[in-house]
Amino acid sequence: MPTPTVTYCTVLATNYLPKALALAESLERQMGARLVVLLIDAETSTDHDLPADLPIRLLGTDFLGLDRRELLGMTTRYELVEFATAIKPVLFKRLLEETEQVFYLDPDTYVTEPMEELSGELQASEGGILLTSHFLHPLPPGAPVNEGHQVMVGIYNLGFGGWDRRAIEALDWWWERLRWECIVDALNGLFVDQKWMDIGADLFRARALRHHGYNVSVMNVHERPLAQDEKGYAIVGKDERLRLFHFHAFDPQRPELMSVRWSESPVHSLTEDSTIRALAEEYAAAVLACSEKLPPAPAYRYNHDTAGKRIPRLIRRAWRVQARAGADLPLPFLPEEAEAWKAWKRAAWKTVGRELGGDAAKGARITLVDEFVYVKERFPRLVSGVRGKMVGKSGIWG
Repeated sequence: MPTPTVTYCTVLATNYLPKALALAESLERQMGARLVVLLIDAETSTDHDLPADLPIRLLGTDFLGLDRRELLGMTTRYELVEFATAIKPVLFKRLLEETEQVFYLDPDTYVTEPMEELSGELQASEGGILLTSHFLHPLPPGAPVNEGHQVMVGIYNLGFGGWDRRAIEALDWWWERLRWECIVDALNGLFVDQKWMDIGADLFRARALRHHGYNVSVMNVHERPLAQDEKGYAIVGKDERLRLFHFHAFDPQRPELMSVRWSESPVHSLTEDSTIRALAEEYAAAVLACSEKLPPAPAYRYNHDTAGKRIPRLIRRAWRVQARAGADLPLPFLPEEAEAWKAWKRAAWKTVGRELGGDAAKGARITLVDEFVYVKERFPRLVSGVRGKMVGKSGIWG
């Protein structure tokens, strides 16, 4: 079988570029490949103040082929992470027009050895999709998290994924869901792109990569202990090597903490292990060196409207609810629509109030089960009216 053409890509805002450059350098060193970087806060490949000689292929959001108003609508209704994850299937589909395999790597991953298994594993998949789950074994007592974490965020860690042209239907299906419901919303059973792929992986026959050396992170390193040797890093007790480490919530200024998000957990002391500490220090040095090649990182341009006002999450939610219902709404990032946006925002709090009331109704439905059944039997019209006006059809309530 001929060797397929392969593209490696990532998605990020400009302020995360030092980590992406560290990834790019590791990818070039181990795979001889050039990383494709989609900047979500650049409308074109030149819409930035970055050096021209960066060792990456830079893309702006125009590469996605979406209408500009649609893109700005997404940056209005979504926070940074939500937007960055929502557009992934569109990016993968566009890249598959020019290459046979696409592998996505989160910008805070780091390639430690050649990822020689990936192409063959993707080819062996039934549906042209290759994923990694958070864990490969049942969690022992004392693990950083429990299985409930997977119930919340999804089975697969989509900081890695492989796709080929057999997956086009799956990407279209994923995009239809992420276009409006790529949100962090536990009450509605949603967690950006990951929870949807729990369904999509089964529907479209994804393959789970069982290699212990991929997407290793602070959460699963307990089941994949590392040892350093002259070649790099080996997985202890396995005939496998560390290929890709995921430095989730890692601060290169504080490499002694594997993750600032887990500083209250025993995992923050993982760097007491000399092998983990060496890897963390190697990565921190790479990120800091890349930072020196870049100008100061700008603030995410879609955090504020044209008047400099921060856009609260609740306002984004109200905009999403109204726009999805078909309303033609002003955009906060266009100067010519600034007054219309200001007027809409004042009125939007009615929608916010209704949404919060719906959240209260959902919470009552989940926690007050017997009482809900009683009220539903006694006052069916009331319950039906509350559901129709306030609960909506998002996520698990659809």
